[in-house]
Amino acid sequence: MPPMTERTGKRVVYLASAILAPIAVLCIAAAPLLFEKRAGVPVLVVGPALDAIAGWLRGLGDGSAFEYRFGATAWSFFDIAPHFFAVSFLYVASAGSVGLAGGMALGLSLRGRAAAAVSSFLGSLYAIPDFISAILLQLATIAILDATGFKIGRISHDAASEAFLLLPFLLLTVYPLAFAFKTTLRKSMDAEREPYAVFALSKGLSKRTVRLRHIGAAVVPALSAELPTLLGIMQANLFMAEYIFALPGITRFLFQVAFSGRRPGWIEEYQYSLAVSVLLGVMLLYLAAWGFFRLALYAVRRALTGER
Repeated sequence: MPPMTERTGKRVVYLASAILAPIAVLCIAAAPLLFEKRAGVPVLVVGPALDAIAGWLRGLGDGSAFEYRFGATAWSFFDIAPHFFAVSFLYVASAGSVGLAGGMALGLSLRGRAAAAVSSFLGSLYAIPDFISAILLQLATIAILDATGFKIGRISHDAASEAFLLLPFLLLTVYPLAFAFKTTLRKSMDAEREPYAVFALSKGLSKRTVRLRHIGAAVVPALSAELPTLLGIMQANLFMAEYIFALPGITRFLFQVAFSGRRPGWIEEYQYSLAVSVLLGVMLLYLAAWGFFRLALYAVRRALTGER
């Protein structure tokens, strides 16, 4: 039997991930059904979770696996999913693009004390929990409006406003900006000591040309390799941003409809099938954003190197 190559190994990992990820979603969505209170004591009950998983699998045949109830009306998840998915993708793609571009530009241009100051500022900014940052942005917007009459933006989404708001966009931009800056700064400083960069400078090329065409192009693969980490954290931030700013995105829909109410003791009318649909939608959002950023970074590298 021939040895497994690196490319074949990656394909096996991707295939296994594609199979195991939906199974993990089915199990995670069933977690709220594993416990119930009896005489005030949480008790593990496996039966309801297994019944919910089995019912969802049976519902794939007639489409009931993607139906949910909102109030007294039954809806299809596919009727509303495109709009909610588009809003979430808009925020992830726009905030990530601005953050990556800004962080890469700063990482390539700043050195010494300026780089240390920006790194410290971005690190301190990201150390603030997302919930606190969102509240501070809302309070600052209200304070500026009261003091100057100038409205920076809406503090939450409503039916009369557009889907895109400035404040959640700013909140979601912080991490990709800090991530891209630190990654670019570290990789570019290492690349500056490489023989090809020294040789290019010795041939009379300007520092700007070497930084962009040679060092900048070398940084792009490092950013591309770290995209899974970046997107994982951005999606966690997206949950918080959509919930606090009431954005009509795919993650807020989970809390708005899947958990439709509570009764003393446990969850009332938890919609397992909707939770599965939303979590599968979040997975699709991750893949779409990953593909978008991979293509964007590929285009940036080609633009920097002049390759055609």
